[in-house]
Amino acid sequence: MDDHEELAPTPGQRAGKFLKQKDIIQTIALGLFFTAVFVVLGLWFYPKWMPEAMSKEMVGDEGILKWFTVISAPIAGIVLAISAESFMNRRKGNEPATEDGAGIKTHGPVVLIWSAVSGLFCVLAIVWGIVEMNTWTSDALTNAPHALVVDVTGSQWAWSFEYPSLGVTSHDLYLPVGVPVQFNVVSADVNHSFWPVQLGVKVDANRLETTVVRTTPDKLGHFDVKCAELCGLYHAYMETNGEVVTQANFNNWIATAKANGGTES
Repeated sequence: MDDHEELAPTPGQRAGKFLKQKDIIQTIALGLFFTAVFVVLGLWFYPKWMPEAMSKEMVGDEGILKWFTVISAPIAGIVLAISAESFMNRRKGNEPATEDGAGIKTHGPVVLIWSAVSGLFCVLAIVWGIVEMNTWTSDALTNAPHALVVDVTGSQWAWSFEYPSLGVTSHDLYLPVGVPVQFNVVSADVNHSFWPVQLGVKVDANRLETTVVRTTPDKLGHFDVKCAELCGLYHAYMETNGEVVTQANFNNWIATAKANGGTES
């Protein structure tokens, strides 16, 4: 055996040499920077831009968006870092390259790590979603016997709300604070999507098929009711007012509506 035979570098040596390359160091630094930016966006800025939370469901929606942004920040960070590093080291000018770069088909460890991280993120998203959905469903079923039922009808391009147990119909949505609500949603024509924004729920409005969504408003104030599915020429204008009021004010509103024949504009 030749005493001067060179041994193949160990995995640790190869990794060390790889990490000492200038472009790799720059990419890692950029990845950490972009990751930090997305973490700050998720924890600080995004919640400030979101609508006011007026139900537990909306608080849950905010939490999911916030923490999913934080969890996915490293993935977005490394993608942006590689893109930025490639852009900064792009070939400039009109002179052709003197030689082709090395052909790279794949890199086993990178593919394995990327697949594992992506798979873990998908599993986390699925498990988190199932747990949240089951929790909200359980709460909704518990509150169902005491819920105020509101029949919601979407049509091109307006919403109408009927309170069947109270004998009142309105184009504005009024709800008493702290009272569970069950929305029975249907469409009079094309498909719509019922979205009381600050209440944190949304459900399709289909023709000849009633969909159900439940929530409990826990904060006084105004909220927006919009259509979240493209439904025609005036889709963007298919919105109306909603308000969460005290039980006493809700009772007064119902009494006034009944005095006007059960219809309140």
